[in-house]
Amino acid sequence: MRPVLRILPRILVQSFSILALSAVLAFGVNALRPDGLPLVQAAPSAVQLPQNGGEIGIKDAALLFVSGRAVFLDARSQYEFEQGHIQGALSLPPRDFAARFPGLKPRLTGKEAVIAYCDGELCQLSIALAEQLRAAGITNVFVLKNGWTLWNAEKLPVAKGPAGQTSQTSQTSQMSQMSPAGQKGKSSGLKALKPDLLKQDGLCTDCAN
Repeated sequence: MRPVLRILPRILVQSFSILALSAVLAFGVNALRPDGLPLVQAAPSAVQLPQNGGEIGIKDAALLFVSGRAVFLDARSQYEFEQGHIQGALSLPPRDFAARFPGLKPRLTGKEAVIAYCDGELCQLSIALAEQLRAAGITNVFVLKNGWTLWNAEKLPVAKGPAGQTSQTSQTSQMSQMSPAGQKGKSSGLKALKPDLLKQDGLCTDCAN
């Protein structure tokens, strides 16, 4: 029994050393990768938002999502929104702005950033929505260009169904534990959309509207 007790501290030290080395290597690889994911421990001040708005990158948007400092507005159609959207996002298509904005405006206050997004490199819906928001007096508006595709590519938390629905699904990833709700689930991305509603060039379905 005594020999076992003697070597037990050595085993524990070696185990912790291996875990520490693995963590250092993992963080190092993530930092060196150009597409490395933002970390939970990243300070909120790491995101510097320009006062005049503009475009925002996916990493900054993810950090704002994690810290709860931003509200995301989905500019796509209601159908596309219900098939899959950024977790916690609100549906606000530009063509429905006049009817929906008054009810959503209180939910935009107290946030450092209001981030509009749609899908596709050439999609103009998020830009149109941002212009409408600024005209309505919302100044801290940013556009996440090609947002839905980028969000899915980084495997960030998503949800399905109407806004406010309690049953949500998040993509399994390192970021799934970083969402405010801490929810996990099956992946739900662009493949969930009906094929006849997807254009070959990847643009959103109602960009022309």
